[in-house]
Amino acid sequence: MAAMTTRQLLYELQQACNRSPLVSHIEERVVDVDILSVRVHLTITHTFINVFYNVTTDKVAFALVEGGYRLYGVDNAKVGWHKHPFHDPDQHLPCAPVRFEEFLADVETHFMTKP
Repeated sequence: MAAMTTRQLLYELQQACNRSPLVSHIEERVVDVDILSVRVHLTITHTFINVFYNVTTDKVAFALVEGGYRLYGVDNAKVGWHKHPFHDPDQHLPCAPVRFEEFLADVETHFMTKP
């Protein structure tokens, strides 16, 4: 993922959320020139996505949280791009860079196939 501005990421995030049947609303928690922190509220009770981006460090983190626990995540902190998979969110599995739209698609697939 090439470095982008917080405005660019927020725009991409809003566009992806507008297309998702799971998103109820988004909440910009902290936005300044260098840091973007957003909570994406889902239609599933007690479930949201935390989004974090720091322009200066180019660090990105997407985490699906339910009941206070991470169910799934993707970020590029510490060990480069990696996933915290649904089956074991404490793991760090290397991956290619992931855009928010792809992360949200994974979340949608998870909930649509969940019994």
